[in-house]
Amino acid sequence: MSDERYQDLLQLVHNRAGDSFRTAIHFDADGWTVLYARDDIATDALGDALPALVDRARAYEPVVRSDIYDGVGETQASVELHEEAAVLIFPSGGESGVVVSLDRDVAQGLGKFVNSCNEVLE
Repeated sequence: MSDERYQDLLQLVHNRAGDSFRTAIHFDADGWTVLYARDDIATDALGDALPALVDRARAYEPVVRSDIYDGVGETQASVELHEEAAVLIFPSGGESGVVVSLDRDVAQGLGKFVNSCNEVLE
């Protein structure tokens, strides 16, 4: 992904999520680059955790792969919904991609649905 595409992505996320935009990180097999980190998120704790988090993003495998079942098409992104954040993983082939994190309130509809499902499952 070119630097211009990164800038376009950052602009898109800023425009849609505003102050709820937490981080954006590009990764590939050789390393990773923090494209954006909100001031309150850019902590030593995040810096210490990033190598392990990026390793996990590199190894991320979707539950449904088109070579196993093609009824849903290719994976475009994976979403993890946490108590405080929504994490989106955009794979771009091999061990590369972009991770974007947003405050959980941006994913209100998804968050409410997940909460309802968890209530039923508990």
